Amino acid sequence: MLTWTHIAHREPTKKLDGTHGEDARRLREFRAFDKFSHDELQRLVRAAHRTSTSVPWPLIHEQTPSDACYILLSGEVGVYVGQDRIAVLGPGEVIGEAVFRPGRLRSATVTTTGAAEVLRIERDDLASLLDEIPALREAVDVAAARHTPVVLAQPTEAETQTL
Repeated sequence: MLTWTHIAHREPTKKLDGTHGEDARRLREFRAFDKFSHDELQRLVRAAHRTSTSVPWPLIHEQTPSDACYILLSGEVGVYVGQDRIAVLGPGEVIGEAVFRPGRLRSATVTTTGAAEVLRIERDDLASLLDEIPALREAVDVAAARHTPVVLAQPTEAETQTL
């Protein structure tokens, strides 16, 4: 029987050479990776750690330092601010791009909603990949723009009094 203790202490899946090609093929299916060459996709998956889970699993915790970003290969994740779910993201999403905001804490918790497969890219590896693969920087920038919450203007004191 699989328990939370087993899940919490599992080691990331070790990649065999065959899974690099499979992961690269799967990335090719997603719009965010359209502009990547075959070699760039191979470089990306070699630098990543592939992990899968069969139950909900937190990838990112709100108000913690950024240490990695993720690419969701399958499944869905819920994005939570406090207890409120603000979004659901699906396969092909780049998640955790806040890793590039030094000194800033994560603004949301991201948890798989069930079975999922992800590629985890550590901050230092990602920094190198961004220098080597311009299409990756573009994919991360697009994800960051899409994931950044819209901050609504606060009403002025005069506006508040007329409400």
